[in-house]
Amino acid sequence: MTQALPVRQIVVGVDGSESSATAVRWAVREARLRQAAVHLVCAYHADTRLRAPYAAWAGRCEDEPRAAARASLDRAADLVRGALPQGRLVAELVDEPPARALIERSAGAELLVLGTSRPPVQPGQPPLALGPVTRICLRRAPCPVVVVAPGDLEGEEDAQPQAGTLATDCSRRSALPLLASGSLR
Repeated sequence: MTQALPVRQIVVGVDGSESSATAVRWAVREARLRQAAVHLVCAYHADTRLRAPYAAWAGRCEDEPRAAARASLDRAADLVRGALPQGRLVAELVDEPPARALIERSAGAELLVLGTSRPPVQPGQPPLALGPVTRICLRRAPCPVVVVAPGDLEGEEDAQPQAGTLATDCSRRSALPLLASGSLR
């Protein structure tokens, strides 16, 4: 069953991590402000040609990556199912490289939201590197990209969006908005 999405949507990368759950919660709050839909995308890549024969998981059942990805996607959807009006939450499981899946699905989206486990920058210290999927999405996504870390919503979990709040006012949020465009190569 294919569900038609409203024109406005926020795409969120889901991988089952704590940072992914934070990104989903952040995206739902933003979607409520923008009256947009949330499109959860959980991508796994089951191409066995890319696996080393000596790797610990090389002999496992080929259905395991799909089952693990499905469980992650279901947990993310359950996390926010009641927070959005019916028809405003879409969950998609994709068998392709995560960066490609996210970039393709963010075409026409208002935002692409990703989680990161990177700790906050300490004064006087350089920031740690972002992961490969995040770096690729920042360079190639056709829409703005927001990167959220697990501690970004502390103390704000029960906060309700307020009427008249600008959705682009990032001064009220601790998430790190990173805008991507084709010129950032």
